[in-house]
Amino acid sequence: MKFRNGWLLLLLLVVRPVAGQQHTNGQWQSPHTMEALGAAPVALIPFPQEVVWTGQPMKLQRNMSIRIQGAMNGLAGDAVRSLRELLQQCGIQASANGKNTVPRILFEKKRQPVKEGYQLQVMPAVITIRASDAAGFYYGVQTLRQLLAQKTAENTIYGCTITDWPAFGLRGFMHDNGRNFQPVALLKAQLEKLSWYKFNTFHWHLTDNPAWRPESRIYPQLNDPAKRKAGRDPDSTYSFDAIRDLIAFARKRSIRIIPELDMPGHSRYFEPAFGFKMESEQGMAVLEKLIDEFCAQIPAEDCPVIHIGSDEVGIANPAAFIRRMTDRVKRNGRRVMVWNPGLPPEPGTIEQHWRDDGSAGIRNSNNPVVDSYSGYLNYFDAYSLIQRYFFQQICNRPRGDSLAWGGIVCCWPDVRVDDKSRILLHNPVWPGAIAYSEAAWCGRSGYNSIYMNRLPLPGTPANGYFREFESRMYRHQLLFFNNDPFPYHALADLEWTMSGPFHRSREDAVNRAFTPELKTNQRDRVATTVVAGGVFRFNDMLGAKVLSSGVDETVYLTGYVYVKTGRIMHAITGFETAARSNRRSGGIPQDGKWDANGGAVFINGEELAGPTWNAPGANRYLKATWETPANEIPFTDEEFYWSRPPAAIPLQKGWNKIVVRVPRAYKEQNWSFAFVPVKKGRAGNWERDHMIQVRAAVK
Repeated sequence: MKFRNGWLLLLLLVVRPVAGQQHTNGQWQSPHTMEALGAAPVALIPFPQEVVWTGQPMKLQRNMSIRIQGAMNGLAGDAVRSLRELLQQCGIQASANGKNTVPRILFEKKRQPVKEGYQLQVMPAVITIRASDAAGFYYGVQTLRQLLAQKTAENTIYGCTITDWPAFGLRGFMHDNGRNFQPVALLKAQLEKLSWYKFNTFHWHLTDNPAWRPESRIYPQLNDPAKRKAGRDPDSTYSFDAIRDLIAFARKRSIRIIPELDMPGHSRYFEPAFGFKMESEQGMAVLEKLIDEFCAQIPAEDCPVIHIGSDEVGIANPAAFIRRMTDRVKRNGRRVMVWNPGLPPEPGTIEQHWRDDGSAGIRNSNNPVVDSYSGYLNYFDAYSLIQRYFFQQICNRPRGDSLAWGGIVCCWPDVRVDDKSRILLHNPVWPGAIAYSEAAWCGRSGYNSIYMNRLPLPGTPANGYFREFESRMYRHQLLFFNNDPFPYHALADLEWTMSGPFHRSREDAVNRAFTPELKTNQRDRVATTVVAGGVFRFNDMLGAKVLSSGVDETVYLTGYVYVKTGRIMHAITGFETAARSNRRSGGIPQDGKWDANGGAVFINGEELAGPTWNAPGANRYLKATWETPANEIPFTDEEFYWSRPPAAIPLQKGWNKIVVRVPRAYKEQNWSFAFVPVKKGRAGNWERDHMIQVRAAVK
């Protein structure tokens, strides 16, 4: 037993981060031990930095009192509001002054070593939340939310003492509403849940080629539907009142908003509206007035940082443009943020690194850095992103410092969207966000870049950590996202043999057969290795040095499934999918096929017939479709393996052999394959079928 903060605790388990560790010879490391994670009686995301499970639970009652200890000066106000709403959802009546026999929830101001840190203590008669700032109190309530959602059958919550703080001070989420407008009500619903996972920043991309979305009273032509791109919500504008309303909503949830007014690129609306370019003298004068107008309407205390974009554009006067816009933003009492790569930033500017491998720039920058390089939500396959976010080491550091501020996960659905709620499905917003929250809040003590593209094998420590996180994420899906799109199922326990690449001649068809699918004894000399998971991106897994300069190559996956009796197995399965930023892909396959590029699945030597598609052969675009008519065709659910019905696969009694042919048919193909066994759950949703195990060899 030990004493801590005046309370007698029965010490069952203490979780502590590994202090001071940097990169460790390429070995990925968690700040927690597997023993600590496995011993937790509830699924907490992000997992606290320190936790003691006391074995002294609290019995919930219909009435509980909320008390504030000492002078708070409003610090706990938002946390108390959130707590009252939470207790009401649990059927608990909260009062300010209850009897001494009524369990209490006590807010107490106490200095924390890290900003936004908190302590949460659950004892039989009292729950105490200690913090020194508003965010800390709010985050203590959000952890309590997870404990309350996982109470025992006896209506008790587990006794514990949690001491928690963020590894990084900036933990953000970005939406592009310049291309696809989202109503404020939809954004509020997302910010609410993002705050539960301790996100503290919403990066609001307000302008892009189709439109300038904020209200402008000095230049009303910017809000004229005729000056905006047809079909891209031309009538939709965020009024200053709506912007202030969302800012106030976010502030009550400890989220700051960084508005982005992208310039001078991503701004095709500008020249039709004014008759001259942004980078011209007249254009810069207009932009200065727009910055002044926005800042006059939105006070500096509400938005202390203004993002001015500056990426993916070439102009004759880059340094002069950036200097002038930076000076204008600073004159309005704000700090400037830009994309990197982009136009050359001024000293002291916050740089948001966006290239998929931005590690070198992040290490060498002398300006504050925000990391967005691990993969956009709209670019990678839904399932593979969860792996990348989990294993990422943000800013290439175990924790933040004066230059490494943190990270922002970005969602860029460039292609026109009709039903805006589909953004949450076609881009894995919720599984992606909560996986990112774990990395951003907890930090990563060690880093192995291999795991960004290739899942560690079952039996390895890193695989064990990922499987443990998958189990926590599944629990949260049931608790908090049962009515929300959540495109992910556990896959870390699956393993296959990968063979290839086999090189085809130029005359060969993409569906040419090689050894793994042939019934002869032919043998081709290719690399064979065991790989883990249910989603494989072969370009990233094999690397450019392995791949031929052409596109004439094929990879195979071979796996074995054992069942005691013949049955139908269902699996989330599919081949190439298009990035939501453009329509580049082989498109929808022909009827009876699974892949438009010649891929196929064989079960016990017989090809598995694909479905009858709603639009067979449609949407085949082998080049990026930005700013073309193809980008105005909204995606449908059947274009993504995770948003369409699973495949029905017949299995025979005993061992079943699955062979998958995945040809590379054109240079820029998203050369990939997905296969995750699922079953219908009690609520009618598809959930992982753990009775089905895919193995690389017959055991």
